[in-house]
Amino acid sequence: MPKIRANKPSPSLVISILALFVALGGSAYAASKVDTKDIKNKAITTAKIKKNAITTAKIKNEAVTGAKIKEASLGAVPNATNSVNATNAVNAENAKNFGRFFASGLKKASVGQTIPLLSVGPFTITGKCADIGGGLTQATQWITTSQVGSSMYSNGDSYYEANFNPGTQAEIGYETYNNNPYIGWENAGNYYTGFQAASGDGATLLEGEAVSGVLVYGAQCVFWVSAMNAG
Repeated sequence: MPKIRANKPSPSLVISILALFVALGGSAYAASKVDTKDIKNKAITTAKIKKNAITTAKIKNEAVTGAKIKEASLGAVPNATNSVNATNAVNAENAKNFGRFFASGLKKASVGQTIPLLSVGPFTITGKCADIGGGLTQATQWITTSQVGSSMYSNGDSYYEANFNPGTQAEIGYETYNNNPYIGWENAGNYYTGFQAASGDGATLLEGEAVSGVLVYGAQCVFWVSAMNAG
């Protein structure tokens, strides 16, 4: 009986099979053994990173610096918020304190004019420039109130016991008249320039000075009034 003779694989077939196994096994080996040293610099781009793939746990502590943070996206930390609140409170208190002070600045008028100087609470202060004859120019300041039961005092006039009411006009401060340049500011701070006024409800308590001059600063009359509200 004739014998069946098995054919031996050719060398080329053996090499091909070995190459296939090496290729398959090598890929699996590579997939399990690739580490950071095997990744080329700049090889992983933004487009290759899955959205939300990088979590907080994957970021090294203190790795993200201030230069990389968009500051506008951050809320105020508690201490900063407290600091801002404290600053705002101080600014509000300062504004309240400075808001108690009032000044007209230098106001000019011509003979025959009555000009507004200052308004605080129910009180309005005006300046009058007049020709009183004999070549004399006169500058005076006057106060009125819009609130019943007010009171006021000055060297020029006084209304006590809350009898300074709407419709009444009282003279305050220093009255100046002359036919030559003259200014009454040297009297500022004394008995002649001072005045006080209190509103009927006690919310406005004015204390100040009213000063005037004639034929100075290029004007026939000039006025300056300052006051503080202690109410």
